[in-house]
This record gives sequence, structure tokens and C-alpha cells, in this order.
Amino acid sequence: MSGEVKNDSENTKDKKKLYRNIGIVIGIIIVIGCIGSSIFVKNILYNGKIANNIFIEDVDVSNMNKKEAVKAIDKKYKLQDLSLNHNNDKYNISFQDIKLKYNIEELVNQAYNSTKTGSYFKDIASYIDIKSNGKSYKIKASYDENELDKLINDIAKKINKDSVSAKVRIGNGINIIPSSIGLRFETEENKKLIVNALNNPKSNIIDLKVTDVKPRVSTEDVQSINTNLASFSTTFNSALVERSYNIGLAAQRCNDVILLPGETFSYNEHTGMRILSNGFKNAPVIVGGDYSDAPGGGVCQTSTTLFNAALLSGLQIDKVRNHSKTSHYVPRGRDAMVNDGDSDLVFTNNFDHAVYVECYRSGSSVEASIYGASQDKVGVSVKVDNFTYNGLPAAKTYRTITKDGKSNTSHIYTSVYRE
Repeated sequence: MSGEVKNDSENTKDKKKLYRNIGIVIGIIIVIGCIGSSIFVKNILYNGKIANNIFIEDVDVSNMNKKEAVKAIDKKYKLQDLSLNHNNDKYNISFQDIKLKYNIEELVNQAYNSTKTGSYFKDIASYIDIKSNGKSYKIKASYDENELDKLINDIAKKINKDSVSAKVRIGNGINIIPSSIGLRFETEENKKLIVNALNNPKSNIIDLKVTDVKPRVSTEDVQSINTNLASFSTTFNSALVERSYNIGLAAQRCNDVILLPGETFSYNEHTGMRILSNGFKNAPVIVGGDYSDAPGGGVCQTSTTLFNAALLSGLQIDKVRNHSKTSHYVPRGRDAMVNDGDSDLVFTNNFDHAVYVECYRSGSSVEASIYGASQDKVGVSVKVDNFTYNGLPAAKTYRTITKDGKSNTSHIYTSVYRE
């Protein structure tokens, strides 16, 4: 019985000894952990350096202090001018002119503080995450945007070039002045390219976006103009100075016009409003069936002359209207009255090639000619049937066009005159 008691006592002692040893081991582990933690905090986490596996652009700033990191990045990414290229021309944007700066110090501070927020456990978590996955920062630029816009606009002015349409000159034959391609500096797109380059210090060379601008009329468009399709002229009393002036001004504004296939000519659009501020002078016009002075008197003689040239050339007549009184310079059914309201002379180039409209005053006559391609030349005859309408003189105008042995007659317009 006493032996059993002894055994229990010995068991109790063994347990106490075991617990004491376990406690000692735990204590040692805690001490070692504290020492290790202290070493980690002092030498790795809060060591005055940037954590491992951190990059600013492609510069590895791991284990650098702030000054070392700034120096390393400054060495790799120096501020530099932008070089802009278009074909063989080069343009420059100075970093000093736009006050360019990189946010290097800001990024270094962010990198440094990524594991030094002041919250121990949060910093430990950040350290572990960065060591495993890495962390990178992109450099951003700051600059004077107004100055940048000014420099971009200066470059645009140097590059931009208007396109020039081909021209036709009638003199010793029919001469063609070639067209030229224009250039358009794409300001919005180029600014994006420049801003991207400023924020990407790896590249300072930019190929500018410049678009070719085609002229409205190319050399090829008018090369086919090689013959006179039709001409017409009328005469006037040049002693009527103001009226003569208006005839010449209207002719000048209708001269040197190229119509591509399908394009339409409006007399009113070319001459503009017949008002004093538009250059016209007071001269006799028909108002309410009677003559009175008004700006632009005489312009209907120019429109009539041009109408007859278009009529005889075979161009499509879209709009024409007669005067209220019979004109003295053309027969009934051959006049074209215009005003600033709804009366206009309109015709369309219905040919396969371009046509050239020539109109000018020469002394006491006004001349109009239509030039075009010989392939478009047609035979034209005009017939006017005079008749009486409600006791008033009237006329119906017809045109017959003959091409390739086939003829087609169409009604142009019906005219009714007061006298």
C-alpha cells in the first residue's frame, strides 16, 4: 500500500518537472522570437531603407535610402528635350521652356513608406506582399501646359500648308496649272503623343501625325479639259458707267470656275447679294414692270450671257426665269433674270469630265465660255416658239442635243412677258 502512494508522488514530481521544462523551452522560444523580431524590425523593416523588390520605372531601388534612390533615378532618367520629326524636318520642345519636372522624390517617398506606415502588423503584411509580388511606380511629369500648347501651335503653323486646286488658264491655248497637296498638323493627336512621351521618360523622339490634304480639284481632274464646248456674248452701252461696272463685277465673280462631274453652279452664290456693301452700284433695274435705280442693275445681262453659253454647251439647266419685259440684248426665250430672292440661274455639270467656266467683260461686251473634254462635246440646237398668252407675248424654249447620232429634245422653260 505504501508503494502505491510512492508511485503517485513520483508521478506528480515527473509531471511538474515536465511542465517546468516545457515552460523553459517556451520562454527560450519567446526570447529568441523577441530578439529575432527586434533584429527584423531594426535591420530589415525599419532600417531607413526601401524594402526589397520595389522598382521606380525600371530602376530597382531595393535596399536604397531615399537619397540613393533619387540619385539612381535622376541618373537614369535625366530631363531632356523632345525631338519631333516629320519627314526630314525636325522640331524641338525644350524641357526648360515648358518647366518640365518629374515626380521622382514623391515616388521615392511612396516607395519608402510602403512598409513604414507606423502600424507594425500592417507593415509586416506589406513587406511580405511586396517581397512576394513586387511593387512598381510610374514616373509622371508636370509642366506648363499653356507654354506647351503655344509651342505645339508654333510647330503646327510651320507644318500646316493649304492644298492648292489645279487651275485652268485660257490664253494661247488651254493651259493647266497643277494642283498641290496640303498638310494638316493633327494638333489633338500630336499633343497626346507629346504628353505620353513626357510621362514616359524612356523615349524623347516622336513621329508627328500629319495628314495629307487633297485639293478640291486635282491636276488629273482638269487634264481632260481641251476644247471649247460653247461660247456666247452680248453687247451693252458702256456709256452707262454704273451698269457697265455691275456687268463686269458679276462676270468677274462668275469667272474661273471649275465644275467637277455632278457639281452645280449657282449664279447668286457666286455674285453674292446685289447690295452696295457687296461692291455693286446703283443702276436701272426692272421693279414691278418699270425701271428704277437699284444696286446691281445690269447683272441680269451677265446671267443671260452665261445662261446661253451653258445652254449651248449641253450642260443641264436646273433653274432659269425670264424678265417681265423683253430684253434688248437677247430674243425672247433666251434671257435669264436673277434677283436676291428666289430667282437664280442654276446649272449642273452632267458630263463625265470637269468643265471650266470663263466669264468676263471686254469693253462694251460681256463674254461667257464653257470649256471641257472633247469626249463630252455634243451637237446643240435651240428652238424658241413664240406665242401669245392672255394677250401677252410668250415663248417656249427647247433644246435638242445630238450625240453619237442620237438626238434628244427637252423643254427648257416657258417665258411670259408684259411687253
